[in-house]
This record gives sequence, structure tokens and C-alpha cells, in this order.
Amino acid sequence: MTPEDLLCIEIAGLCHDIGHGPYSHLFDRLFNKAMQKKDPSTVAWKHEDVSSMMIDHMIATNKDLKDAFVKRFGTGWETKKKFIKDLIEGNKEKTDVEKERYYMYEIVANKRNEIDVDKMDYFARDCHGLGMKSNFDHLRYISQCRVMFTSDKPDETTIAVRDKEDHNLYELFHTRIGLFRRAYYHKVTKAIEIMFTDVLVKANDHLLFKNKDGKTVKMSEAWEHPEVYEKLTDSVFDEILMKEDSDKQLKIAKELINNVYERKLYILVDETSPVTKIENQKETMEKLLIQTGLSEDDFSVQKVTYSYGMGPDNPITSPSLFLPQTFEEEILRVYSKNDANDLKF
Repeated sequence: MTPEDLLCIEIAGLCHDIGHGPYSHLFDRLFNKAMQKKDPSTVAWKHEDVSSMMIDHMIATNKDLKDAFVKRFGTGWETKKKFIKDLIEGNKEKTDVEKERYYMYEIVANKRNEIDVDKMDYFARDCHGLGMKSNFDHLRYISQCRVMFTSDKPDETTIAVRDKEDHNLYELFHTRIGLFRRAYYHKVTKAIEIMFTDVLVKANDHLLFKNKDGKTVKMSEAWEHPEVYEKLTDSVFDEILMKEDSDKQLKIAKELINNVYERKLYILVDETSPVTKIENQKETMEKLLIQTGLSEDDFSVQKVTYSYGMGPDNPITSPSLFLPQTFEEEILRVYSKNDANDLKF
């Protein structure tokens, strides 16, 4: 690893999340998915895609930053910029980097087993914020890591760790499950996320921006226009509240925001662990509509999946690690958007 490689990895680590929109994953996952449902022509996207776009935008619009890249990396600065973006995406397959340097793509966004500094960073941050104790020691883990050639692809390198670190790695994924259960996927968290998503969908036609060509762009289209996207922050709800009630949907959006502030949340009616894996959430919704005689606006069905980071697969292949037989759990939740007494099964 050269000093230039190290600098690129540091930049990728600092910039990998600059593509997040208002309320982070709610924007590029729940809101985008809801807009696809409303308008099938809506394109699916990930915040990593926007992070790459924003890096291009920052360099294109900031002469001092571009000059710094040229001064540090010379005539190959654009190649280094692409390298940074590939590191953010963990995109080693589409790169010209030699296979013996593939391990560098496992530092910021590890697609092989999800063990990367991104998780180590937000685990430490969120455990501190929630008052949770994490037994995973990232400094110890890093000290035990070595770069080795992989057994299945001898010409490729990977980041390996001593077998005695099995228990420490278990604590990493145990912390992940704990954070999802107690915070990210907590029933109240999800209720508020559903309400916030409804707010953004209903207000989308009223949150309009001008792109660099003077064209009007909706909030849901901002991810394609960096000069618009950089204006989107968590203050979007304040903007909605300040708008005049010119439309019924906008009025509902305002009411939902105030309901969240007043703790009048969507109510979790029930949840269950399905006997079989949920393949089609739409079919589940349709069955509930038939059984209850309600409309799709009356409730929301949410599939909540707790895993160790790689779906049903074991992220740690070491045979000496004692882990559960199952590495993924699915919960099906039904939230009422009306008073709980109005929803009967």
C-alpha cells in the first residue's frame, strides 16, 4: 500500500456517507421504495451512488479542491478519484487494480463478509448514544488483521484475522443485532419511519427545486442533481410546515409531522414470525385487504429482518465459532394508520 493509496482510503472513509439524504436510510430506502410504488418509472438508487456523484460535484465546483487533488496525485488524479469512489462502493470487480491489492476494497465497504470500518464506526457511535455496551474491541481486531491470499482464489488478497479472534467477531455481529432490535428496527422507530415516509410522499409534489439548467426538480428526483441534492437536509420538515395549505395531501403531511411531535403515532396492531420465508410482501398486503375490507391507506405491513449482516449466511466461516443455527430472523408487523379500535381482524 502506497501513501497515495492510504490517503484515498482515508478520503473514502470520510466521504462514503455524504450521499445520505434527509433522515439517512429513510430517504434512499423507504421513501424511494414508496415513490416506486406510486410511480413505477421511479428509479431505484442507493446513497453510495450519490456519494460518488457528490465527490464529482465537489471537485467540479471547487477549484481549490481540484487543485489539491492535482497537486497530490499529479496527472493521474482522475484515476485516484475513481479509486476513491470504487472503495466507497466496495467495487473491486469493476476496477483495474491488481488482484493482489483487492484487500483494500474490504476496508471501507466489505462486500465479502460485511466486516468494515463503516460498521465499527457507527456501532461505537450509536452504542454510546444509546447507552449500550459493546464488547467488540475494534482496536484489538485491527491489530490481529493481516493481508493474505484467499484460499478459494489464490491470486486475490483479502483481510484475514487470527482464529483466536472468533469470539471478538461474534461480539461485532451480536452488537449489530442488538442495535437493530433496540434502535433501528424498534417498533416505535419503525412507526415513526412509516409516518415520515408518508410525509415525504405526500409533500413530494410541493417541494420543488431548480437545477443548474433552470428545470424544476421534485424532491424525489434530487438524487440525480447534485446542486439540488446538497440543499436537502433534515430541515425538510420545517419547510413543509411553513408552506401554505394549498393542497389536501400537503395538509395531511403537516398533520402527520405534528402527530409525530405530539406522539400520536401509528399503532402496532400485531407482529408475528412467519412459518415460511416472506417472498412477496405485496401478496401479504393484498390478503389483509381482502380479510379486513380496509383500504391500503388504513395500515402498513412491514417486514423486519434481523440478520448478522449477510442474510441467512454465516458471516464468519471459522468452524470454531459457536453461533446460532440460524443467522436471519423475519418478523411481519402490521401498523394501523388510524385509531386502533377501527382496525379489526
